[in-house]
Amino acid sequence: MVTLHLSAADLGRTVLRSAPSVLLELGAAGQRLFQATVPEHLAAWRARTRAALRPEMRPYLDLCRQERWFPDFLTPPGFGSELGAALAEVAATPTAALTAELRPRIEAGELPPRVGPLAAGEPAAVRRLLDAMVAFHAVAVGAYWETIVAAVHADRAVRGRAIGDVGLDRVLRDLSPHLHFTPTGETYELSYRCAFGADVGLSPGGRGVTLVPSYFVPQPAVLDDPAGPLVLTYPIRPARRELTTNQPLAHLLGRTRAAVLGVIVDGPSTSQVARAVGISVASASQHTSTLRQAGLIATHRAGSSVLHTLTPLGEHMLRAGRPS
Repeated sequence: MVTLHLSAADLGRTVLRSAPSVLLELGAAGQRLFQATVPEHLAAWRARTRAALRPEMRPYLDLCRQERWFPDFLTPPGFGSELGAALAEVAATPTAALTAELRPRIEAGELPPRVGPLAAGEPAAVRRLLDAMVAFHAVAVGAYWETIVAAVHADRAVRGRAIGDVGLDRVLRDLSPHLHFTPTGETYELSYRCAFGADVGLSPGGRGVTLVPSYFVPQPAVLDDPAGPLVLTYPIRPARRELTTNQPLAHLLGRTRAAVLGVIVDGPSTSQVARAVGISVASASQHTSTLRQAGLIATHRAGSSVLHTLTPLGEHMLRAGRPS
């Protein structure tokens, strides 16, 4: 059991991300390929993805085969939604960090010897890894990104409304069937069962917790960056339907604009739309302007923010564009 011991200060600094992390989803997708079983809604996705695998993806997939371990350098602390910026963080990983993470696994036989050049930080090996990540992303995550974003955003919207209705305490109790929240006097415990079967206790020490919802991760996991808040990623509630590319709506509006429409379910601002979809604020503004002119969304100003909501026509189009 992994248990986070939270103070009142930690609770006050606990935040819930509204957008998925592209590299977190990519890594979890890679691990899903090698699991004995996957949830029903991912079965067809896995079959399609396996059929689309190519040899050039191997440098990345080599690192995804361990169910209970994944390299920290492949999920840098930015947890951004834009692939290019996230890959730049991976490319900047110091050689010492690559060696420290990969060399012991190679020596233990958990990684193949061909990972050796990457462990040594050879530039050509790093380039091959980045190319492999781009190629795998295209078939496993990028093609489904608008559906993933919409699912994560909707899950977060439910939690956000619940904070106002019933408070953070209740939200943490109901956040995930994998997580258990227990007040213990003046402190609080947020725990989950660890795949290793070990008992681990962590205290953020007032840094707070950043909760990152994920479509692909099978169980919660903690990533502790001493320079920032403790990060806890957790799986959103299981989807009721198969993961699809949402092609009808993407064909009509374009993939990015369909994704923008998909995240406008709880009155986000333009900058929130940009973060959720992984585009620039200027691009988000252009897409929301087009959707507004088409009568699919309404826009109004609240202080310094510009907020967007779906119109009845937009709601109808979003429902009609998703598989039943």
